[in-house]
Amino acid sequence: MQYKSYQHICRLNTDETEGILNGTVYVTTKLDGSNCCIYRKDDGSVGVGSRKREITPIQDNQGCASYVLSEPKFKAFLDKHPDCMLFGEWLIKVHIKNYQPNAWRKVYVFDVLQQVDDDNFRYVPYEEYVPWLDEFGIEYIPVVAKIDNPTEEDLKAVMDIAHFLQDEPGTQEGLVLKNYQYFNKYGRQTWAKIVRAEFKQAKHEKQPKGEHELEQAIVDKLCTEAFIEKEYAKLSQDGWNSKMIPRLLGTIWHEFVTEESWNFVKEFKNPIVDFKVLNRLVIEKVKTVKGELF
Repeated sequence: MQYKSYQHICRLNTDETEGILNGTVYVTTKLDGSNCCIYRKDDGSVGVGSRKREITPIQDNQGCASYVLSEPKFKAFLDKHPDCMLFGEWLIKVHIKNYQPNAWRKVYVFDVLQQVDDDNFRYVPYEEYVPWLDEFGIEYIPVVAKIDNPTEEDLKAVMDIAHFLQDEPGTQEGLVLKNYQYFNKYGRQTWAKIVRAEFKQAKHEKQPKGEHELEQAIVDKLCTEAFIEKEYAKLSQDGWNSKMIPRLLGTIWHEFVTEESWNFVKEFKNPIVDFKVLNRLVIEKVKTVKGELF
């Protein structure tokens, strides 16, 4: 099997996730770590990847490849299930720091992708893959709720009790919502996420009218404090100095445009956007949120 990057998980109440709550929804805690994939290479060895690239103990991602390759359970699993790839969270300190002491520097599987034929894959349902992982002692993120046709009030109630690997609720990154029967209107199977810090944010806002009000509304709605803090935490996990400020601003701008452009195109009905103004407002928002750095 070849390396595959993990799919992007889209926000609830966006065009990409419209209708995902219609049916049986599996709700899990969203961990705040680094993405990891584990697969069996054609020569029978174990391959490891981060979200965007293959990694090795020499070119690693915070020790993830070294950990996976030192744990025989992963090779044993792949020898029995060579057509499967494990996707999980490599739990390292990014933004949230209050996970239990013994939880760190482990991989927690959240999806199993199975190759059906040369061109097709399927996500193995939770009840099917859990016994496979249990057989080899592989950790995974458990389902905290399984709800038919949930409302947002149902999800809020789950948010209030979900705290996998944390001693208290209310400090987790958020929730991930999976409907294994769901394909969006573009034909893509995707999952939805709710970021806790953004959960109370208004879902609908009027189309702004005045000069630069559109760009300001986009930044207010989508360039959130949680988004900025998460990107800062990723960048500063090996230390921080003031020379990294241009990189921080560039990274946040890149990730904002990459992740949110489609959302504001749909939200504001194909608007005409001044990206120079948008860039300036994003930088101002970063300076407001992370004022101590400037």
